[in-house]
Amino acid sequence: MNSLEDIWGAAYARLTSMFTDVIVDTWLSGLTPVELRGDTLVIEAPSNFVKEIVEARYHSMIVECVEGVTGFRTYVSIRSNEDPTAPLLQAQAPAPATAPPDEPPGGYMAVEGYTFDNFIVGSSNKLAHAACIAVTDTPGDAFNPLFVYGGSGLGKTHLLFAVRNQMCRKDPNCRVVYVKGEDFVNEFVSSIGTATMSKFREKYRLLDVLLIDDVQFLAGKVQTQEEFFHTFNTLYEAKKQIVLTSDRPPKEIMPLEERLRTRFEWGLMADIQPPDYETRLAIINRKAASLNMVIPPEVSEFIADRLKKNIRQIEGAVKKLKAMHALEGYDINIDLARETIKDVLSDNMPIGVLIERIIAAVAEFYGLAPEDLLSAKRKADVLLARQAAIYLMRENTGISLKKIGEIFGGKDHATVINSVRRIEKELEVDPELKNALSEIMSNVRNP
Repeated sequence: MNSLEDIWGAAYARLTSMFTDVIVDTWLSGLTPVELRGDTLVIEAPSNFVKEIVEARYHSMIVECVEGVTGFRTYVSIRSNEDPTAPLLQAQAPAPATAPPDEPPGGYMAVEGYTFDNFIVGSSNKLAHAACIAVTDTPGDAFNPLFVYGGSGLGKTHLLFAVRNQMCRKDPNCRVVYVKGEDFVNEFVSSIGTATMSKFREKYRLLDVLLIDDVQFLAGKVQTQEEFFHTFNTLYEAKKQIVLTSDRPPKEIMPLEERLRTRFEWGLMADIQPPDYETRLAIINRKAASLNMVIPPEVSEFIADRLKKNIRQIEGAVKKLKAMHALEGYDINIDLARETIKDVLSDNMPIGVLIERIIAAVAEFYGLAPEDLLSAKRKADVLLARQAAIYLMRENTGISLKKIGEIFGGKDHATVINSVRRIEKELEVDPELKNALSEIMSNVRNP
């Protein structure tokens, strides 16, 4: 599945299965794929207004659906076919403020495929899995809030959707909202600009269950944190269930108000670690079975032995293996598996080698010497390159923030976090930076 149309067609089918017909017809049906440039998919919206709504509410879900099809990290850039400088005719656009009566709370239908039964449980995630089941049995009780944290691609979102689906199956009238942290921020900002704060508060404070994915995106947003503080208190005092996920524990989310940090730690904190060998093997075999394919044991073992840190990568490798077998006729063997996973094998380099390659690749890309990145120089080009290197180290090595700070001349914890946050913020608005970081990591993998 290499063509633009095939990728978008499969991703769009996944996307539309998650929402009601009203949402699909109003916001998603007019989206058109324009080009696939490297690892960035460009989508065109029919108007500036639709573009803004899709970016604010559905962008993260589009990314997840596209990545589910491609099997690798993919960026999605949304543009409008209108002049970007033209005024927004919001009064003439369909009003998204309230959901129709037959729309479930939060606008999400049950997301098929995300259940507790098909979540592969191992020593690395059994506490998080058990805790999520527990909150569906006795919501608002002992594990409130439940805070699940761990690296990207380890199953946090799967567990949140499983909670949502289970709660809705048990009680179709249960008021459940799943929202990405980034989308919560965008929705809050939009409600200020459109004077709809009362509707925003009604949506989030009259719930039975609130599920927020990637809550670390609230870091640094002072007004959003203030609003979420009061939302949290309202739900908690009413004994309503709150489940949060993050890529790090509360103490490492910077800058985050202390009163929020302590509330995040009130209930149960459960971390998810990269899966062990047996769990990885089970994931491969389960994914193969779901795709109606047979993988020889030696091939499954080869993949499980090399892809160690990211479930999404493991599942993506199986899907790519199937595509190369079905579309191009290759036999499923170790040679094909090696070709399939070659682009992600840098995740399994010795950490010291990976760190050295990131520093060297970033320095080369920005026309600097590696020593410049490790120095105390404050020139703008050096600062950007250093922040990029810190971000890539944080995303790809799994080493602690303290260790990263030591590598860069004894930088403190807050400085490292600030560097990561600055790059994350730029990535939201700068597709060129996304492409640059992708190219750098490609050079890391294939020096």
